[in-house]
Amino acid sequence: MLAAGWATRLGALAADRPKHLLPVGRTTPLDRVVEQLDAVAAVARIDVVTHERFRPAFDAWGARRTTRAALAVRSNGTRTPESRLGAVGDLARYLEQESPGEPLLVLGGDMLFDFALDALAEVARREPVTAVYDVGSPDLARRYASVSLDATGRVTRFREKDPRPTGTLAAPAIYGLPPDAQDDVGRYLAEGEPPDNLGFLMQWWVGRRVVRGVRVRGSWIDVGSPDEYARAVREFGNDG
Repeated sequence: MLAAGWATRLGALAADRPKHLLPVGRTTPLDRVVEQLDAVAAVARIDVVTHERFRPAFDAWGARRTTRAALAVRSNGTRTPESRLGAVGDLARYLEQESPGEPLLVLGGDMLFDFALDALAEVARREPVTAVYDVGSPDLARRYASVSLDATGRVTRFREKDPRPTGTLAAPAIYGLPPDAQDDVGRYLAEGEPPDNLGFLMQWWVGRRVVRGVRVRGSWIDVGSPDEYARAVREFGNDG
């Protein structure tokens, strides 16, 4: 799980604590994501990647958290926004250090959602896969990555921050990587591609190999701005 962002859009809300640990009722975005991952029988370990500034907060959280799967907090080694590696850079560093050799679910730790991840985990055994969520309007899809699927569930179009979405399907930061795709992450960066957003990595993959999309239904909120955080508190604040 990637949780090394600096949440500049949240301003004072996340000035002295990570956005992943903002309170949403009696829970936090990070706790909700961990619960969904821990519910997947195939998930044996959950690694949370953050940076050095907020690592103490994550360590304290991890010491209190009980999970079925093994849980660990790891650092990307950076201390300032200027030295950040980006989400793809964080993933590449994790893969280099850990060499997991098994399918991975890669998620942002700053979301709240209530749908299961089992179907994504199953597809990730064979092919790169992205969750696909209907946000209801092309205008909202513009905020994320717009996605088009064929009748078999293959992703035929993936555009990060698409200025002209052709539909209402978008990709949350919920992806699956089979073992044979993990070496591609370093190759992607070596080609000079953007390190900031995992969506650009998926976009790059779509032009090179089969990428699947799994439609998910339920509630999903990306806690990246004050208005979305307020919506998360309204919609999820009584569930924790």
